[in-house]
Amino acid sequence: MRSLQSKFLALTVGCVLLSALALGYVGFLYTHKLVNEDSAQFMNLFCEDKAEEINATLTSIEQSVNMIQDYTIEQYSELGKNGMDKDNTDVLVKKVQEVALHTVKNTEGSRGVYMRVNPELAGPQTGFFWYKDENGEVTEDSLVDFSKYAQDDKEHVDWYYEALEKEEAFWMEPYDNKNKNDWIISYVVPIYRNEDFIGVLGMDIDMALLKEKVDSVQIYESGYAFLAGADYVIYYHRDYPEGLDEENTHGKIRKVLNLLYKKGTQDNLVGYNLDGIKKKMTARQLENGMFFVVTAPTKEINASSNRIIRLFLVSTLSIMFISVLITIHVTRKMTRPLKELTEAAQKVAGGDLEVNIDCESKDEVGVLADSVQQMVNHLRHYIDYVNEQAYTDALTGVANKAAYKEYVDKLDKRAADEKIKYAVVVMDINNLKKINDNFGHEFGDMLIRDASRLIQKGFKDHIVYRIGGDEFVIIIEQAEKAICDELLRNFDDGIVVFNKNNTKYEQKIQIARGIAFYEPDCIDSFASVFREADHAMYENKVMQKSMQTAPPAAGQS
Repeated sequence: MRSLQSKFLALTVGCVLLSALALGYVGFLYTHKLVNEDSAQFMNLFCEDKAEEINATLTSIEQSVNMIQDYTIEQYSELGKNGMDKDNTDVLVKKVQEVALHTVKNTEGSRGVYMRVNPELAGPQTGFFWYKDENGEVTEDSLVDFSKYAQDDKEHVDWYYEALEKEEAFWMEPYDNKNKNDWIISYVVPIYRNEDFIGVLGMDIDMALLKEKVDSVQIYESGYAFLAGADYVIYYHRDYPEGLDEENTHGKIRKVLNLLYKKGTQDNLVGYNLDGIKKKMTARQLENGMFFVVTAPTKEINASSNRIIRLFLVSTLSIMFISVLITIHVTRKMTRPLKELTEAAQKVAGGDLEVNIDCESKDEVGVLADSVQQMVNHLRHYIDYVNEQAYTDALTGVANKAAYKEYVDKLDKRAADEKIKYAVVVMDINNLKKINDNFGHEFGDMLIRDASRLIQKGFKDHIVYRIGGDEFVIIIEQAEKAICDELLRNFDDGIVVFNKNNTKYEQKIQIARGIAFYEPDCIDSFASVFREADHAMYENKVMQKSMQTAPPAAGQS
């Protein structure tokens, strides 16, 4: 037969090792998953935040152009009431030009604003073009002569004919403006009033502004951002400052962009391998259709995860080692449960029955512990029963004088220490002796029980004490006068209802009562408050008896 020590040692060490390994494995998986989710959330929020910064600039351009468009349509409607001619068109251009000039000066990121009127309404060079240089100075530039360029000349007039073809606002892809020798993007709006094509309105942004915002992005140690477009185009990348068109995008970059188009704008990070370096990226599509991409090496993204996992593994192994040592130490002290049983038995012998013996062992010690605990429970139940009998009035079932004295002793001390206030209500049954003498004590006991029930009903939330043959006391802690008055009224109403339906007694039940209050910081003791309440009770008794013996008033029978 194996000893308790060997069984406990084998069981505990096995449980500790299995629990530690299970918790370690689950904790490893959970930690790895949690940290990866946090990394993905961080990169997605970072990308979204930076994309919103760029979108703010693009949206500002859109709002500015849309405002000028609305103004243009409004002026066209006013000037064209009687038809449009060259003079009206010149007035229109002048009015719109004033608003556009003010707008381009106050729109952050704008590089120029232009308007070209439909040549069918005016000449081939009707409109305006204001250009803002790097210092913020706005100057007027000459207009392109549409008659000199074909409609498919993208570098010079494509913006106009593309707007005419699309018939809605759009962002042009970045292009070299040969007119100003700038790399720009434009927001272009065709202007219509009903079916009338008025012309084209647009505003330029220098791509250098977007490049500056992209270059400012730094995530982790070597992460960065770049701008890409549909059809395997890179507009700006730190390794390709001039961008790559579809023809020049090599295979590796093409694979990365292919992954980007498939799932790069989802919440999960997209992993890829470029030049032997594992990376992850996420992207958001900008207002102008470009993809703003944030990428970083997987090793840097997982650096915090790897540190936490290493720390977790070291902690798990350390805990396992310490747990085994503790288990061995505890196993060598197998007598401890017996010692605890001995201490519990000593407490019971000393009168302390609030003993809970917690022993889950299934051997002899466990059986002994359960037996002792059951004995303590039975003893506690029996003593509670005895105490209940000792503090309960046998005739009425309310608290008796012993309970009253014990409570009063504690109340005197608490009132001084806790500054509480209370009220004492003293009650006495009238004519009890007379009933006992005339009808016997059994009839008197019935009267006492009925009176007790009436008192309990009137003060149902408070303990009622019977301290004499016909005398009862109620102590109301934290008593407010208004509440006590209501209790007494309810009590009086209860007696009235009882007497109205009374068929037991020849005379009405009368219970005299008096009340007195104890206030915090009062130097009086409970005894003095009781005397005051008792005196009030006797005054009430005299009043009730005088009303009972008073002759009927004139005219009454």
